[in-house]
Amino acid sequence: MLAPEKLPSKLIKNSFGDGIFATVFATLTSGVFLTGFALYLGMSEFAIGLLAAMPYAATLFQLPASILITRTGRRKKITVFNAAFGRLTWLLILAVALLPVASPALKIILVLVLIFLSHAFVSISYVAWFSWTSDLVPDRLLGRFFGTRNMINGIAGMVAIVGFGYLLDYLTRNAPDGQIRGFSLIFISAVACGIISVGFLKRVADPVKSEAKYSPTRLADFRKPLRRKNFKFFLTYSMLWNFSVYFASPFFTLYFLRDLGFSYAFVSTMGMISALADLTAMRLWGSISDRVRNKTVIQACSWITVFLPFLWTFVRPGHVVLPVLLHILGGAFWAGIHLCANNLVLRITPREERAICFSLHNILAGIGATAAPIAAGLAIEILGTVDLQLLHPAITPLRLVFVASTVLRLCSLQLLNFVQEPEEIPVRQLIRILRNVRGLNAANGFQALLHPFVEAPVPDKVSTGESKSDGEASKDRSDEVSS
Repeated sequence: MLAPEKLPSKLIKNSFGDGIFATVFATLTSGVFLTGFALYLGMSEFAIGLLAAMPYAATLFQLPASILITRTGRRKKITVFNAAFGRLTWLLILAVALLPVASPALKIILVLVLIFLSHAFVSISYVAWFSWTSDLVPDRLLGRFFGTRNMINGIAGMVAIVGFGYLLDYLTRNAPDGQIRGFSLIFISAVACGIISVGFLKRVADPVKSEAKYSPTRLADFRKPLRRKNFKFFLTYSMLWNFSVYFASPFFTLYFLRDLGFSYAFVSTMGMISALADLTAMRLWGSISDRVRNKTVIQACSWITVFLPFLWTFVRPGHVVLPVLLHILGGAFWAGIHLCANNLVLRITPREERAICFSLHNILAGIGATAAPIAAGLAIEILGTVDLQLLHPAITPLRLVFVASTVLRLCSLQLLNFVQEPEEIPVRQLIRILRNVRGLNAANGFQALLHPFVEAPVPDKVSTGESKSDGEASKDRSDEVSS
């Protein structure tokens, strides 16, 4: 039986406080608000594709950041400094949008450059934060810790997107220059929340890292993780999966606002529904991933998310029911993928190499996520010059991109079969577990939510019929590499 274990309340309070306000910042500077801001400035589909690619292109900065982290061990300082600057940059972005610039094209270029600079700072802070947090939370509690944290973050994001979405709609309809006033209020609020988040980060302790077995200082040092076949499979899968996903996902909000004519309020409400599904499923996936491991959850959830872009092609202006159903499905099943992807990196990566491997994973996955929206943006602009209505009235450039994304997702998902996680169990075992999931009840169901980090007694071993021997599991760990 596993011994009871819990996390310090101070760590939970400050980490969760950081997560809440950081999520509000991220919500207000991305998604429907960022796409609406881009449309306000007059950006083309290609420029919107560039905008969507920036967070992932910025992951290239994580490689030198991981070297700095390994050499100095100053993860807290690196996190706080870069998080603060990345968030304050949005004041400059707003200033450029408000200043009378003679050329609209010049204004767009300046905004794009500043947004990329913000993403670069935030990307550096993230790799330092993840290495820092992974040393604070025991491996056996990672699923529940991040599951519960992400669930609470989802609530914060849900409140932010709905509240500010309705506010932006109201100002756009009823106030002179209401749209830019709305964006000004949104971005200033985002920066304020970002700085509050930094305040919580400064209160979290930074444990002294154990001496690394190697300290990467040359390009050759980064080849060590790449010698592991399992890690290379995972990197290949991550890059191609991200390409297939981000070939379509950055253009959904554009599809909602421009092609379907949805209001900011309606899109925000859909975001709230998605967030509710996300937070409802997050703790379930966190608990299940601790039992069946991360790869199994990712595989099961991916088979639903593969077909979402294709289903969106059937939505028409004025539809309500289908958008609601698709947001519920997306929120519930993407929750499992987002939670378990990072945890899978930790499971197959040696502790002393986590910063490096995590950076390598983010960079390779970032290459896929960077190339995809740029390629899709170009494709949309090229297809826009063709009269697709001759083929069928319902065919549009965006819908063709969504269909292509579904096909690409189906192909890239097959690569996950070649990745091995220690102690993983097959998807059919996950299905059996889901059948036995019981809802919360008044007698004891809410105890798990009130005390999410107390380890509940569980059997020493889950029988799957295909469990690996200790020697095989040990070999997987020594061969580990993920990202």
